[in-house]
Amino acid sequence: MVVSACWYLNHIESGPDWKDFYQCDPRGFNGTEQEKNMVVGGEACMWAEYVDGTNLISRLWPRASAVAERLWSSADVNNTDDATFRLDQQRCRMLRRGIPAQPILNGYCGDYEWDMDTPYHID
Repeated sequence: MVVSACWYLNHIESGPDWKDFYQCDPRGFNGTEQEKNMVVGGEACMWAEYVDGTNLISRLWPRASAVAERLWSSADVNNTDDATFRLDQQRCRMLRRGIPAQPILNGYCGDYEWDMDTPYHID
């Protein structure tokens, strides 16, 4: 079973809505323990009612990063305050790679990594 109901990324909200996606528990649905044990993953969905080529990438990130962390982490890794800085660092890595991700905090990347000002290159 794959869960996606709480991860529709095209929903329009104001403010840091990545937290809503982060707080979604893939096993938090009405079902038996046996049914919940059948969950093998999840997916983040993006539909096109309010999304087109001009805003697709920036709407996708950091929301999809929040979903990814929840799916890859154990169930007890679920605190949005703790995730804020991890996801902000991820956003800064994405910006350095040319991916226009929306801000998590104030939009300033700071000195998360020693080579923050070094452009990203694949050798």
